Amino acid sequence: MRPPASVLIVGGGSAGWMTAAALSRAFGARLSVSVLEDPEAVHDTGTLAPFEATLPSLTAFNASLGLDEAALMAATNATFRLGTCFRDWTRRDRDYIHPFSEIGGVLEGVPFHHYWLRLKAAGKAPPLEAFALAAVAARAGRFSRPSNDPRSVASTMAYGLHLQVAPYVAALKAGALARGVKAIAGTFADVERGAQGDTLAVIVARDGRRFEADLFIDASGPAGDLIHRLGATCLDWSRWLPCDRIACSMTSGSPGPPLTEARAVRTGWLGRVPLQTGTGTARISASAFGGGTGEGTPFTNGRRSQTWIGNCIAIGLSATTLEPLEASGLHLVQSGVSKLLGLFPAGGPMTASAAEYNRLMAAEADRLRDLLILHYHANARAGEPLWDALRQTAPPEELAHKIRMFSSRGRISLYDEETFEEPAWVSVFLGQNVIPRRYHPLADHRPLDEVQAQLERMRTVIARAAEAMPTHESVLSGSPLTPALSRVS
Repeated sequence: MRPPASVLIVGGGSAGWMTAAALSRAFGARLSVSVLEDPEAVHDTGTLAPFEATLPSLTAFNASLGLDEAALMAATNATFRLGTCFRDWTRRDRDYIHPFSEIGGVLEGVPFHHYWLRLKAAGKAPPLEAFALAAVAARAGRFSRPSNDPRSVASTMAYGLHLQVAPYVAALKAGALARGVKAIAGTFADVERGAQGDTLAVIVARDGRRFEADLFIDASGPAGDLIHRLGATCLDWSRWLPCDRIACSMTSGSPGPPLTEARAVRTGWLGRVPLQTGTGTARISASAFGGGTGEGTPFTNGRRSQTWIGNCIAIGLSATTLEPLEASGLHLVQSGVSKLLGLFPAGGPMTASAAEYNRLMAAEADRLRDLLILHYHANARAGEPLWDALRQTAPPEELAHKIRMFSSRGRISLYDEETFEEPAWVSVFLGQNVIPRRYHPLADHRPLDEVQAQLERMRTVIARAAEAMPTHESVLSGSPLTPALSRVS
């Protein structure tokens, strides 16, 4: 059996056109790629909101497609992003930043946060985020691209973007069309099965047109028009993540700091995404607790039991739907596309590739789910039905193990396919006020005053590096993006 020569993507939006752009860039004329796009579609297939905060992974993805970042940012009204500020999740009037940054550094083989915990136990610890350059810079409204010099403290951070989704999709589509991808205007109606029961042979449009392909991509959004017809069920996570409505709006104004904001409110949370000409606001609510009834777009947090069945692969919201609390929408699309490229059928049965793809995508979605649940489960907003219920709901066992390990001795237990590594989990655990009962005994190896002095030197280097950066607004207006050159000491 030959490798697939043709791919039909059902659904446009970010999921469809990110897939088309990547496949056409990777295979060129060797692979015929078509996108069946509903001209009446009003919602994106990879994100829940018309604006999005992205993870640093998207930067490399865009570069792999040959997209110029400056031109892309101008077209998408984009600003830079150094992390998320979570307000009022533990209690009112308290916030913390989950930054795209290392926190301190490993000292004598011991993760930094154990030394910080030692100082905290002695009542001498500065705020944790003072040791994360991305957090310090974001608080100050400053930005510079990371340095490539590993001796520079500016090499310890990364960045994402805030952007409007529709012009981003337009840029992807333009590039894909220029490489020969065929856009087909039409509304999906039905499928015809292949000779083998778990495969597709034909996609039927509402007007009766029939489209054949070797491989089919389901980018239809939460409905999963293709994958559910092949038997993929939905795993519902609303027990732990009950928010099920999103309502969005835009206001004009200056861009503000390079920081997303997620502010907890009585029946959910408010997300603020700074753009060049204003701010996108998303209200994410739990209707079962009186939030957003009849407003905005409904959704259900969860994933498909399988995302690759036969010759059909689900990507984007067709595969996994997660509220945008940790900005995972476009990342999950990009990750799904990247894994598809790595496992692209080489001829013969697709069973092994499908099994590995399903394993990887399920693991990644589950680990992202757990990080979102941690925000809710570790809240301290007493006296409010939503927050009381989620604090009392037992988390999934994998997350429960992480919580036990961190609460006991400050250890971060990472599983396969984690999107966020140890510094991210540390920042959320400690930000949510989950304080370990013990720290690593090796952190007691040196006298406390020596540890305190070394951490103070770190904090000074980080503060100076942030001060040396230009303001976020000046960077957006065209000032040079020169990385800070301070050295780690």
